[in-house]
Amino acid sequence: MTLRRILVAVAAVFVVLVAFVGGVVVGGHAQATGLTRLSDPLRSFLLGDSGEDLGSQVLDVLESDYYEPVDATKLERTSVQAMIDSLDDPYTDYLDPDELEALRERNEGAYYGVGLQVAPSGRGVVITRVFDDSPAAEAGIRAGDRLVTVEGRPVRGAELDGAIARIRGPKDTTVRLGIARGDGPPREYELERERIKVPPVASRVETVDGEKIGYLQLAQFTKGAADDLRDAVEALREKGVTALVLDLRGDPGGLVNEAVGVAGVFLPDGSPVVVTQGLHSPRREFTTDGEPAAGNLPLIVLVNRGSASASEIVAGALRDADRGELAGERTFGKALVQSTRALRDGGALKLTTARYLTPDGFDLAKRGLPPGVRVVDDPETPARDEALQRGLALAAAEG
Repeated sequence: MTLRRILVAVAAVFVVLVAFVGGVVVGGHAQATGLTRLSDPLRSFLLGDSGEDLGSQVLDVLESDYYEPVDATKLERTSVQAMIDSLDDPYTDYLDPDELEALRERNEGAYYGVGLQVAPSGRGVVITRVFDDSPAAEAGIRAGDRLVTVEGRPVRGAELDGAIARIRGPKDTTVRLGIARGDGPPREYELERERIKVPPVASRVETVDGEKIGYLQLAQFTKGAADDLRDAVEALREKGVTALVLDLRGDPGGLVNEAVGVAGVFLPDGSPVVVTQGLHSPRREFTTDGEPAAGNLPLIVLVNRGSASASEIVAGALRDADRGELAGERTFGKALVQSTRALRDGGALKLTTARYLTPDGFDLAKRGLPPGVRVVDDPETPARDEALQRGLALAAAEG
């Protein structure tokens, strides 16, 4: 493909995305409408007086007069990224084929990497969880540390999927991470990638003041998470627990259908879980299907700043139904519907298509959910989990 044809294609992508941003979306899918749907001023700007699109005009000048060879691929990527950046939405991004595959692997719950969960925060990118027996855990990296660089490249929240894709890679290869703790300078770690199987659910029985409390930790909403949680709850009930603690701290979310299924473990059949709403997406209410495995057991839900997306959907649904008390810290506040649209190069456009509202109408995208009981872990006592102890005590008092 000639340089001219490549940049003509880039200009066409620009036109389609301008149309998309302007509102030409049907049923949640962007439709390529052509220049005839654009306003006259915009059409004139793009085509010029000659009818030739702007990208071709710029290309003609670059090909004939620029003093050095032009990298067509770099121009293409730069123009696409500039359009996306203009949306000022850190969750809309272009994914190249490798990054798209990393997203698919994450939703399946297994990958080759170093065993970290990360999320954007006000201080950059924070590590929300380190999996046991992983390369990261063995190197001494802890939840609360900040991910500063990957292979020497700075990490920004707006490019988090790209950073995650760079951390992951073939088995037995290495990756260099810059990690900062507190206000200290970053320290570089070279870690060897291993197969990481993210267990979606961990459970156990805790005894508090003579009461058997069922503890459930949900790592993320990957495929099958709801079924695994249901099985865990049923097993805990067979052991005679009198109350439950659901730990969603550090859970970055995942698949919305799994969030609905998780809510259904605790809520009656047909209960509202979440409403999705967007400019071009019809209002839709998701409800539970089936009887709750937890019955009427008292429930405490632990949340913190690392609880995002699907975690906030579940926490909001349980709160609005008066089914569970939230304890911990305000949640992250990232409840937006993310969709992917395949592109011809094998990559995809990951874009925000709607927002999530709790059944009572709380907009999860604007701010996180506040806990009913606020408790924060003390960083000076890493061996003691104050939030968990408070959650267990609350559950025991209700059990």
